Amino acid sequence: MFGINIKPRPVVEWLLWLLWLLAEIFMLQNALMSARELQSTATVIFWVVFFVLLIAGVVVWIVRTPKG
Repeated sequence: MFGINIKPRPVVEWLLWLLWLLAEIFMLQNALMSARELQSTATVIFWVVFFVLLIAGVVVWIVRTPKG
């Protein structure tokens, strides 16, 4: 039937994904608060870092996912 195949991954990999997620949350929170405080330069920097981290995470996920 249909289902999700979860393959065991090393603990270090899960910790690195957790670190990536925390960095994403931190950057998103900083971008939103900088925009709220009308700090345009900081807002742009945080949004750029947020999207670069997001794209990097997606690329790593795609590359690390086994084919088949």
